[in-house]
Amino acid sequence: MLKVLCIVNGSLEENCYIIHNNKNALIIDPGSEGEKIVSKINELQLRVVGILITHHHFDHIGALEYIKSKYKNAIYVDYKNKNSVPGFEFKIIENFGHTMDSVSYYFEKEKIMFTGDFVFKETIGNYDYYNEEVMYESLKRFILMDKDIVIYPGHGDKSSIGYEIKHNPFLRGI
Repeated sequence: MLKVLCIVNGSLEENCYIIHNNKNALIIDPGSEGEKIVSKINELQLRVVGILITHHHFDHIGALEYIKSKYKNAIYVDYKNKNSVPGFEFKIIENFGHTMDSVSYYFEKEKIMFTGDFVFKETIGNYDYYNEEVMYESLKRFILMDKDIVIYPGHGDKSSIGYEIKHNPFLRGI
């Protein structure tokens, strides 16, 4: 059973997640407070085996190099480096729109998904820099997924796909 810990960090209150199985851990989106993240990992006595990035905006990767220097053997995963991490089963889902490198990490067995800035509770990520049609195509795939999947966004509170279909105005009419 995976445990999910959220560490809110930086001026934009970015959600960095530490997910672990009581000994091995993944860090998802190490925002800007690397020492705070490392301190929590040390407190829990975890071994970091992977670093996952949902997209490369500064508030999600500000502490990336620091984290990489602390955990040199951790496997790095992003939209280009679609590596697997032993001991963790997840799918990498491309959901371009907010950025052209946006991915979500879906842990099917646990029914949890880390969406970065693709989908938040009751809204979606800004797509002004890219094509609205690209975001729309990603959202169409998103709403076809299991409604019970809990989503952990890059900012704000967790939600579920079912909740978002009912309450997110950007998903109506898709």
